[in-house]
Amino acid sequence: MMDRLQVIDGYFSDNAFYMRSMAGFPLEGRFKAAGLRSLARLIDENEPFSFTLGSNTMIHVPVELNRQLKNELFMIAERLEAEKE
Repeated sequence: MMDRLQVIDGYFSDNAFYMRSMAGFPLEGRFKAAGLRSLARLIDENEPFSFTLGSNTMIHVPVELNRQLKNELFMIAERLEAEKE
């Protein structure tokens, strides 16, 4: 599955996904399936999307990557849920 990730870079550990980057921007975070699904639901495939990290960092995800990003977030969440069972 990791070879299908194009926008997100990270790894699985302890029933969580540790994200290292998104769309080429460095990003550190630990995510569970529910959080990834919630984040994916916020993304509209046709609207600009940005993440604000802290007080000085903003990540702008190009609109053309929205569909892939959304799919990857759901894929990661599904794997986390499958590992739980």
